[in-house]
Formats: sequence, C-alpha cells, structure tokens
Amino acid sequence: MDDLQEITNIPTDIIIDKPDDEKPSKKIADIEIELPSQEVKKSWFKKNWKYLLGIVVTGSLMTYLIMKSDPKTIGKSLQEANYWFFFAAFGGTILLFIIKTLRWKYILKQQGEKVPFMEAFSLILIGTFGSAITPAKVGDILRAFYLTKKRKSISTGAAVFSVVFDRILDLAGIIVVVCISFPFIIANMSNIAWWVPASIGGGVIVFLLLLIFVYNKKVTKSLLNFLLRFISKAFRKQEAKDKINITTQEIIEDFYISQKNYQVKHYLWLGLLSILFWGLLGFQGCLLLKAFGITGMSPLIVIMTLCVAAIVAMTVPISISGVGIRDSIIVLFLALLLGIEDAISLSLSITQTFLNVLIPGIIGGLLIFFLMKRQKRDKMKSTKLAIG
Repeated sequence: MDDLQEITNIPTDIIIDKPDDEKPSKKIADIEIELPSQEVKKSWFKKNWKYLLGIVVTGSLMTYLIMKSDPKTIGKSLQEANYWFFFAAFGGTILLFIIKTLRWKYILKQQGEKVPFMEAFSLILIGTFGSAITPAKVGDILRAFYLTKKRKSISTGAAVFSVVFDRILDLAGIIVVVCISFPFIIANMSNIAWWVPASIGGGVIVFLLLLIFVYNKKVTKSLLNFLLRFISKAFRKQEAKDKINITTQEIIEDFYISQKNYQVKHYLWLGLLSILFWGLLGFQGCLLLKAFGITGMSPLIVIMTLCVAAIVAMTVPISISGVGIRDSIIVLFLALLLGIEDAISLSLSITQTFLNVLIPGIIGGLLIFFLMKRQKRDKMKSTKLAIG
C-alpha cells in the first residue's frame, strides 16, 4: 500500500509544514482535545473534493452515454470490429507519442538541456499517468518534477515552463487544424447548426485569452500558484521527506526566463509538430471508424470533431482526464455532421482513450513504481555503507 501511495507522490515543497518543535504546544494540545474526528473528515473532503467531482461527472456522463447508445449495440460494434484496423491505430499511438517526445525534447533543447530521446519518452509516459488520474490532465506536470529529479542542471521553474508550453502548443495545433478544416466543411454542408461555428469561435477566443494570461506575469503567478498547490495536494504523500526546496516565486522567475529562449523559427517548427500530431490523431480516428464498418466519411470532419472534443475537455476541467466531456462532444458532432449512430461514435471514443491514455498511462505508472523501488534500494545501500 505504501508503494502505491508513493507512486503518486510529486516531491514538492509548495506547502511546507512547520516542524513540531516550532509549533506552539498549547495549540497542539487544543487540536488534540477538540474533536479530532471532525478535523480528519474536513481535511479529507478538502483534499479530495475535486476528485469526487471528477468521478461523479465522468461516471454520470459515461453512464448516460452508454445507456443512450444501448450497451448491447456498443458490445456488438466492438465484437464485430475489424481488429486489423485496431493494430494500425495502435501504430498511430506510437507515432503520436514519438511526435510528443520530439516536441518536448526540442523545447528542452532551446532551454539548454539536451535530454536523450528514450529518457524524454519515458517521462512523457509518466506525465500520461498523471494526466489519466487528474481533472483536465493537469497531472501531466508530473513529468516536470521527475525531470528535475533526474537532471539537477534544470530548475523546477524551467521544467514546469517546458510542460506548460508543450500544452499551449497542443492548443495552438488544435486551433490551426480546426481553422483550416472548418471552411471546407462549411462549403460542403449547408445544414450546420449555428452553435457549431459559435463553439469553435469560442475555442479560439479561449486560446487567445490563454496566451495573454501566460505572457502576463501577474496573472500567470496566480494561475501557476493555484496549479502547483493543486498538484502538490493531489500527489503529495503526507509523510513525504523527499521535497524540492523551491518557492512558487522562484518557479515564476524561471518560467519567464525560459520564455526568452524562443525565436520565430522555433515556434514554426514546434507549431508544425503540433499540427502533425492532431492531424495524425484525426487519421487514427478514421482508421477506428473503418474498423467499425464506417466508410465514406470525411476525414476533415473527423479531425475537426476530435480536435474540438479535445479543446473542450482541456478547458472544462470537471472530469477525470477529460473522459465523459470528450466522449459527449464526439458523439454529438459525429451524429450531427456525419449521421453516425451514437454506439459507433462512443466505441470510437472509448477505443481512442484506451489506446492513447490508458495503455501509455499504465506503462507510465509502472515506470514510476520501478523508479521508486530503485530509489528505495539505493537509499538502503547508501545507509548501509554509511553505517559500515
């Protein structure tokens, strides 16, 4: 059980408790006497209410979608699928993670940190594990903390910036792909509801506001402070001794120093990788629809649907890893734009989540587990040597 707790431990010092000897003894005595059970209950709910909300939202939406689509129909579509297309789609997953690794590796390179491909790849998988168990995938920042543990030369602020910048590039890639594909879709379809372009326009506005926020120091300080506190509470083990001695202010300073390392050519290359990533994700969606017997679909509509679903899941952080929110958008858009039945659309969404989140996330969780085991073993060896 201790090992399982340690897997989800981000070593961070954002919330530091004073040592017992520095705390007033009278206060400690008061706390011990006055209703300790209520204190524990309040503390537990305060720490876990975001997860409870995420579980309720995810569970409710997925239950509704499954019942609406008919579980038997979903099971039949999965049973009768062409699994050769599934294998091809999994090949797409590998390519997607290679692109993600190359993009993050390039970001780190511009910050003066040359990280080997396999090291960056393993950290991406660790970040995917964090994403899979947190609302809006904020746990992806887990890879930044493990990067600083592996490489003392990179500061926590620079590592956090690399992950935040990587996520912004994801949003930028989505916006570009949607803006490119949408005019072609409009030209070939006259019955699109008014809220479709309205929601896409809203996504563009959200992205532009995000850019303004990220490049505004006052706003970013508040956002990063909230994010880091949330992450530390989400992953930090109560008795953790291995903490990073750094303040939020130092992270903010490193964050803005890191922004100055990029020129136009760097943005163009990173943007190209982002567009390639989302285009490939859409192609993977087309392969899965073919696996379920859907032919003659418009690839542009599939790509746009998956991109819109992703951006909504990112910007509405009320479900675990975006599950439920993303599925609802995919079911809605594919039914509206391509007339695909709900059971097929939901099967597509579930399969993509399994391939792109669950499998890599499990691998990332195992990597953390073995890292923690190795660290324990190394500590025990060093302790024995010191005693000897």
